[in-house]
Amino acid sequence: MKRPDVRLIQDQQIENNDSPNIDSWEAEQLLRKYGYSSANSPSERIPVPDPNADLTFEEMVALQQSREKAASAKIAQQSGPKPITFDGKNGYHTETRYGSDEDSGYGFKIQITSDMPIPPRY
Repeated sequence: MKRPDVRLIQDQQIENNDSPNIDSWEAEQLLRKYGYSSANSPSERIPVPDPNADLTFEEMVALQQSREKAASAKIAQQSGPKPITFDGKNGYHTETRYGSDEDSGYGFKIQITSDMPIPPRY
């Protein structure tokens, strides 16, 4: 069996370019993307105001409860009846009715699901 030959073609070198060639338009776009303004120096970031900074404890609790309620409603919608023929991005409206046939004695359930509001029947 013949052993493989290893030949060095060129020694490994590390290249370091400290000054990349970026035009001013691209530099401005990069600064905007990462939150810097052209008037500020690159070391100074624009602070993003927190909309929840001045809420009271009760308001924070109410906000968290509304988030949890929306999450549970979304889970309930995903596990509920799903029609095949239309897209239900805005939610589903469901109406369920029960009845029976007096001649045969069979009971039945009718469930109507739609992406449009179902009008009440009188």
